[in-house]
Amino acid sequence: LPFRDLIVFVAQLQRKLLDIHALLDYIEFVHPLLRNPPSRPPSVNGIWMGCFTKSTEVCEALYFAGVPVWLVRSEAYISLTMNVVHSVRLSCPDDIVRAMYMENGVAKPFPSI
Repeated sequence: LPFRDLIVFVAQLQRKLLDIHALLDYIEFVHPLLRNPPSRPPSVNGIWMGCFTKSTEVCEALYFAGVPVWLVRSEAYISLTMNVVHSVRLSCPDDIVRAMYMENGVAKPFPSI
Protein backbone atom coordinates (compact mmCIF):
# COMPACT_ATOMS: atom_id res chain seq x y z
CA LEU A 1 0.00 0.00 0.00
CA PRO A 2 1.68 3.24 -1.11
CA PHE A 3 2.00 5.99 1.50
CA ARG A 4 -0.36 8.27 -0.45
CA ASP A 5 -3.07 5.60 -0.43
CA LEU A 6 -2.56 5.09 3.29
CA ILE A 7 -3.16 8.80 3.90
CA VAL A 8 -6.37 8.69 1.87
CA PHE A 9 -7.50 5.55 3.72
CA VAL A 10 -6.89 7.10 7.16
CA ALA A 11 -8.72 10.30 6.15
CA GLN A 12 -11.71 8.31 4.88
CA LEU A 13 -11.72 6.17 8.03
CA GLN A 14 -11.71 9.27 10.23
CA ARG A 15 -14.60 10.75 8.27
CA LYS A 16 -16.65 7.55 8.54
CA LEU A 17 -16.01 7.30 12.29
CA LEU A 18 -17.11 10.92 12.76
CA ASP A 19 -20.25 10.21 10.71
CA ILE A 20 -21.05 7.20 12.92
CA HIS A 21 -20.44 9.21 16.09
CA ALA A 22 -22.72 11.99 14.82
CA LEU A 23 -25.46 9.50 13.91
CA LEU A 24 -25.30 7.88 17.36
CA ASP A 25 -25.54 11.31 19.04
CA TYR A 26 -28.51 12.18 16.81
CA ILE A 27 -30.33 8.93 17.66
CA GLU A 28 -29.61 9.19 21.39
CA PHE A 29 -30.06 12.92 22.04
CA VAL A 30 -31.59 14.89 19.17
CA HIS A 31 -34.25 12.59 17.71
CA PRO A 32 -36.16 12.12 21.01
CA LEU A 33 -36.25 15.91 21.49
CA LEU A 34 -37.45 16.44 17.92
CA ARG A 35 -40.30 13.95 18.44
CA ASN A 36 -41.32 15.42 21.83
CA PRO A 37 -40.01 19.00 22.03
CA PRO A 38 -39.63 20.43 25.54
CA SER A 39 -41.44 23.63 26.54
CA ARG A 40 -38.06 25.28 27.15
CA PRO A 41 -34.94 24.58 25.09
CA PRO A 42 -32.18 22.62 26.83
CA SER A 43 -28.71 24.10 27.02
CA VAL A 44 -26.82 23.98 23.75
CA ASN A 45 -24.35 21.14 23.31
CA GLY A 46 -21.10 23.00 22.65
CA ILE A 47 -19.26 20.04 21.13
CA TRP A 48 -21.73 19.64 18.25
CA MET A 49 -21.00 21.41 14.99
CA GLY A 50 -24.62 22.42 14.54
CA CYS A 51 -26.61 23.39 11.49
CA PHE A 52 -26.90 26.27 9.04
CA THR A 53 -30.41 26.52 7.59
CA LYS A 54 -32.68 28.86 5.68
CA SER A 55 -35.81 27.20 7.09
CA THR A 56 -37.39 28.79 10.16
CA GLU A 57 -39.15 25.49 10.98
CA VAL A 58 -35.86 23.55 10.99
CA CYS A 59 -34.21 26.33 12.99
CA GLU A 60 -36.91 26.26 15.67
CA ALA A 61 -36.96 22.45 15.92
CA LEU A 62 -33.20 22.20 16.31
CA TYR A 63 -33.14 25.12 18.77
CA PHE A 64 -35.60 23.28 21.03
CA ALA A 65 -33.45 20.13 20.72
CA GLY A 66 -30.35 21.96 22.00
CA VAL A 67 -28.52 21.85 18.67
CA PRO A 68 -26.43 24.91 17.73
CA VAL A 69 -28.28 26.42 14.78
CA TRP A 70 -27.78 29.43 12.54
CA LEU A 71 -30.66 30.88 10.52
CA VAL A 72 -29.24 32.21 7.27
CA ARG A 73 -31.29 35.09 5.90
CA SER A 74 -30.81 37.82 3.37
CA GLU A 75 -31.15 41.23 4.99
CA ALA A 76 -34.24 41.93 2.88
CA TYR A 77 -36.12 39.09 4.62
CA ILE A 78 -35.35 40.06 8.22
CA SER A 79 -38.39 41.63 9.83
CA LEU A 80 -37.98 44.56 12.21
CA THR A 81 -39.53 42.49 15.02
CA MET A 82 -37.01 39.64 14.71
CA ASN A 83 -34.56 39.35 17.61
CA VAL A 84 -31.10 39.31 16.00
CA VAL A 85 -28.39 38.50 18.54
CA HIS A 86 -25.41 38.84 16.18
CA SER A 87 -25.33 39.87 12.55
CA VAL A 88 -22.39 38.40 10.64
CA ARG A 89 -21.14 38.52 7.08
CA LEU A 90 -20.40 35.11 5.56
CA SER A 91 -16.79 34.67 4.50
CA CYS A 92 -14.41 31.93 3.43
CA PRO A 93 -11.76 31.07 6.05
CA ASP A 94 -8.19 31.98 5.14
CA ASP A 95 -6.67 28.96 6.88
CA ILE A 96 -8.08 26.25 4.60
CA VAL A 97 -5.23 24.18 3.19
CA ARG A 98 -5.42 24.20 -0.58
CA ALA A 99 -1.83 23.24 -1.32
CA MET A 100 -0.97 20.18 -3.37
CA TYR A 101 0.02 16.99 -1.58
CA MET A 102 3.77 16.52 -2.04
CA GLU A 103 5.51 13.14 -1.97
CA ASN A 104 9.30 13.25 -2.32
CA GLY A 105 9.00 16.77 -3.74
CA VAL A 106 6.51 15.70 -6.43
CA ALA A 107 2.98 17.14 -6.43
CA LYS A 108 0.37 14.38 -6.39
CA PRO A 109 -3.03 16.01 -5.96
CA PHE A 110 -5.90 14.12 -4.42
CA PRO A 111 -9.07 13.98 -6.52
CA SER A 112 -11.56 16.74 -5.79
CA ILE A 113 -14.72 15.64 -4.04
